[in-house]
Amino acid sequence: MNMDVVNDNEEHGAVIEHAPLEAEQIEPALEPVLFAIKRLEEVVERETQLLLDGETIDLAEINSHKSRGLRDFNKAMNKAAKTAGIPALKSLQPMLDALRQKLDRNCDAIKLHLRAVTELTGLIRDALETQEADGTYTAQQMRNGQGA
Repeated sequence: MNMDVVNDNEEHGAVIEHAPLEAEQIEPALEPVLFAIKRLEEVVERETQLLLDGETIDLAEINSHKSRGLRDFNKAMNKAAKTAGIPALKSLQPMLDALRQKLDRNCDAIKLHLRAVTELTGLIRDALETQEADGTYTAQQMRNGQGA
């Protein structure tokens, strides 16, 4: 059996090894599931890379693609659960584990992005408050009733 090594989490040094399903092993009921997993991975990887590269992201578009992918995945899984056997469904586990790791990496990238946005917002707020102050009291002190 052919073994693929996927290393999409270099920061943490994690390596995922999984054996892809061979064409002759794939039950027809699983094909839409595998397609949905692949599409979700592509969207998540794209968003993660854009976030880590500091690129501009259309969050509405990304979220739309994620939602659509999740809907397609759920629909395909529900259908596969009715028609595929337990061993066939269990054969999806390595791909689901790989998707989970990509989602974890994506979550880390989103958290990093949100921290940066929060820090930037704080810097802008502080700069505006400093500019508004006349040198005697800060804008924050005036709002709190500590001024004249």
